[in-house]
Amino acid sequence: MSGHTVTLLPSGVHRQFPTGTLLSDALLDMGVAVRTPCGSRGTCGKCRVRVEGPPGEVPACRTPVDRDLSVHAEPGAPDPGVRLPSLGPDSRIGAAVDIGTTTVKIALADIGRGTSFEISSLLNPQRRYGHDVISRIAAAADPAVRTSMAGLIRRAVKLSLENALAGAGRTMDDIMAAAFSGNTTMLYLLLGMDTAPLGRYPYTAKTRDFPGLQPESAGFRPDCRTEVTALPVLSAFIGGDLVGSLALCHDAGRTENTFFIDLGTNGELFCLDGSGRIFATSCAMGPALEGMNISWGMTADDGAITHIRETPDGLGYDMIGSGEPAGITGTAVVDLLGVLLDRGIVNPNGAFSPGLETMALPAPLRPARDGDSRALGLWGPVMLTQKDIRNVQLAKAAALAASRFILDAAGSRPEDIRHVYIAGALGGHADMGGLRRLGFLPAFPDASFEYLGNTSLQAAVRSCLDRGFIERASVLRDRMHEVVLSERKGFQNVFLESLTFPKG
Repeated sequence: MSGHTVTLLPSGVHRQFPTGTLLSDALLDMGVAVRTPCGSRGTCGKCRVRVEGPPGEVPACRTPVDRDLSVHAEPGAPDPGVRLPSLGPDSRIGAAVDIGTTTVKIALADIGRGTSFEISSLLNPQRRYGHDVISRIAAAADPAVRTSMAGLIRRAVKLSLENALAGAGRTMDDIMAAAFSGNTTMLYLLLGMDTAPLGRYPYTAKTRDFPGLQPESAGFRPDCRTEVTALPVLSAFIGGDLVGSLALCHDAGRTENTFFIDLGTNGELFCLDGSGRIFATSCAMGPALEGMNISWGMTADDGAITHIRETPDGLGYDMIGSGEPAGITGTAVVDLLGVLLDRGIVNPNGAFSPGLETMALPAPLRPARDGDSRALGLWGPVMLTQKDIRNVQLAKAAALAASRFILDAAGSRPEDIRHVYIAGALGGHADMGGLRRLGFLPAFPDASFEYLGNTSLQAAVRSCLDRGFIERASVLRDRMHEVVLSERKGFQNVFLESLTFPKG
C-alpha cells in the first residue's frame, strides 16, 4: 500500500500513513488532539494547522495525506477547550466515559467528594468507518479493522484524560476507577469484541455484563491499579446508556407512569406503566440533532449558534464564544424550523414555500441555493438547506413513531404519563416549545417535563462514585421488556405519517 510520511515539528516524530488518510485522523493516531466540531465538513475552522510549504495553514479534517507533510504540532499538547477540574493531591479520581455513536463525552470524578467535572467532548474517531451503528458493524467484520477501531477510541479517550490530568498535576496512574457507558455496539467496539451477532438476525448480544475488565481493554496500562467497568446492556439494541438512565430515574424515585427518551443518533426510550413495569426500545434517528448531517451543523463549540429566536428586528441568536457564527447546533435548527413553520416559510410537509423567493423574510434570512436545491441563507455563510430539513424530519418521525409504539406496548395513554424526561443531544439545551412545535413527542397533557442532559455520562459518573450502582442497574435491566420496532405491525406506516410537521 502506497503511503506518505507525516512529521511533527519541532520534535521530528514521524509516521507513515496510507495515501488519502485525513490529516486529522493521522494526527490523532500520533497523539495530537484536533477539534472537529463541524463533523469534518471544514466549515468551522477549528482544526486548522500549519504545515511547511504552501498553502501554509490547512483544515486538518479536509486535508488528505497525499504527500509527505511536516506539521507544526506536538503530541500531548493541552487542548485549550478542556475545563480543568479542581483535584487535590489526595483526591481519589474516577474517569467516566460516554461513547456515543457521534460524540464522546468524558468526565473526571472526585470519588471522596462525590463531585464530577466534564472535561472533554470529541467526535467519535470511529466515524471514519461510518456514521451509524450498522456501517460500523459491517466494517468491524474484518478483524484487522475491528482492532483498529478499538485502538482509535482507546487512544482518543487516553489522550483526553492525559491532557486534562496533566493540567491538574496528575497522571493516568492516579485514576482508581473508570466506567464506560454507551450503546451495545459502541461498548463492544471499545473492548474489541465481535459485533457481527449484533447486526444479523436474531441480533444477539452474547455478553451483557462487563465485570472485572482488564485495564488494557479500555486503553489503560496492563499493570495499573484502575478498576475498569462498563454499564450492563440488555440486547443488541438496548445498551448501557439506556440501562444506566433507567437506574438514575429509579434512584430518583421515578418508578411508574414515566416516559424517558434520549434524543441522539440512536433514539432510546423507556416507559414505566402504572404498576412499574418497564418497556424499552430504540430507533435510528441519525446525527442531525447533534449537529451532524446538517450542512453547517456543529457540536456545541466556539462559534456555534445554539438558539434562534424572533426579535422586533428579525431573528436573533445565542452563540458560544464571540465573533462571527461558524455553524449551527441541532437545538438551534429546532428553534429555526419552529419559526419557519409559523411564518409559512416551510410547509408542514417540510418543503420550502413555493413563494420563498418573493416572501418578506425576517432579517437576515435570504433565499439561497444549495446546488440544485433551495436553501435559506442565515448569518454569514451559514445556510439551512432542504436536505437539512429532511434530516430533522427523519429524526422527529423516528422519535414520534417509537414513542407511540412503546406507549402502546405498555398499555399506557399519553394522558397516563406523569413524568417526561428528555436526555441526549437536545436534553440539556432544547426549548420544549420547539420540540412540541415540530412534533417530536406525543402531547402528554398531564405530565411534567424535565431535561436531564447526558444521562449516559451521568450513569458512568455514578458508577465511579457508587459501587452498588451497576448492580442495581443490572437488576432493573433484567426487568425490562424490549419492544423491537421492526417486528411491530404497521410501524413503517406510522413512521411515514410522523414525518409531517404539525400545523400551526
